[in-house]
Amino acid sequence: MAKKPKEYDIGCVPSNWWYHCIGENILVSLISLFTNIKVKPDPDYLKEEGPIIVIANHQSYLDPMVTSKLTRGRAGNFVTGEFVFRKEPWGHWFKLGGAIPKKQFVVDTIAVKAMMKVMKRKGVLFIYPEATRSVDGSTITFDDGVAKMAKKAGAAIYIQHIHGAYLTMPRWAKLLPIRRGKITSEFAYKLPGSKVKEMTAEEIQQYILDGIRYDENDYARANHPVHKGKKLAKGLQNIGYICPKCEKEFTVQWLDEGRGDCVRCSSCGNTIRYLPSGLLEPATAEDKSFDDLHKWTCWEKEKVAAELAEGGFKMELPADLHKKFDELTFAKTGNGKVTITPTEIVYEGTDCDAALGIPYKSGKPVGKYKNRSLEGVSKPVTQVFEIATMRGLVTSYGKRFEIYSKDGELFRFYVDGQKVYKIHLIVELLGKQT
Repeated sequence: MAKKPKEYDIGCVPSNWWYHCIGENILVSLISLFTNIKVKPDPDYLKEEGPIIVIANHQSYLDPMVTSKLTRGRAGNFVTGEFVFRKEPWGHWFKLGGAIPKKQFVVDTIAVKAMMKVMKRKGVLFIYPEATRSVDGSTITFDDGVAKMAKKAGAAIYIQHIHGAYLTMPRWAKLLPIRRGKITSEFAYKLPGSKVKEMTAEEIQQYILDGIRYDENDYARANHPVHKGKKLAKGLQNIGYICPKCEKEFTVQWLDEGRGDCVRCSSCGNTIRYLPSGLLEPATAEDKSFDDLHKWTCWEKEKVAAELAEGGFKMELPADLHKKFDELTFAKTGNGKVTITPTEIVYEGTDCDAALGIPYKSGKPVGKYKNRSLEGVSKPVTQVFEIATMRGLVTSYGKRFEIYSKDGELFRFYVDGQKVYKIHLIVELLGKQT
């Protein structure tokens, strides 16, 4: 039987013990030392009267630590993707520290109510409105929900730019080892609550979009940062999956030789080097490369858009289905195939109740369940997800993607990892626009 989830006061005043003593003084200090975060508290922020909404570009898992350093001395409630809270004991500590879990790419009324509770008590919200970490270092668009909330609450808006966190821990790479460099940050834009009250929600939204616009690749070109590490290009092939030279899909592979800073096309041999600055270059004069990953992904998106426009698009791939076993664990409940068309993502295969599935943690079956079989408990099913209703996908590039059903049930699909980013692009092009 699944454990009964513990009740939390979501949106509560952050616990002084968990937020300041454990969080700021111990965890943030240690992580900052390890990852070379060089950020000082902002004096204007400390003087500002609440409520306040702090908005930051979302580059990596290090962003909350960077925000904490910039706002040190005044606690706030972090709004964080709910998947973060599935890790034990972090999820428990984060909630006690006032963090607000939010489901990504769906309307989450519990999270919205918690945020408004913070605003009503003139507190501080830390929000990464892009809802997910940047794939290629550039800011992505988002809806006007934050702007409307700021208008309703009359909240001051502080917009933070984070430099170097993406280069230290890019989303497409493994978390460890990190790329040793330097991380800095500042509030690039500051809008007092008195000004917010005079503006329309549309004007506030445009102010936020203009202020949050940021590209780590432009920062790299201007500042020449150096982020050193081993196997710098490992994982790059899961984002840059189309060869810039022969234009074939899924032929780009990481080269596990030498310094591990190159990817190569298995079809034409085109080789691309990932530099310590985060920029790209062709390995030889005969090779072809974009000079940064953002340009590469924009080109890939254009290629996918053209493919969809031709008509008759269909993409099929084998899939293992996992569903939530409890608050911290997923269970394999079936297998089959996923078919993607311009209108739907369809799973055809087997499924069972998550309580009858095989729980997994860290990619391995859990203890006594490791010998459990799905034979006899899984039944044939067809699950249809309409792309037009989707705002985006929760993804782990190179591994899996997740979708919520109309009933709010979470489906996790493990597929050919290199194809996950293309599925992401399809949903981005054809899904519900922000």
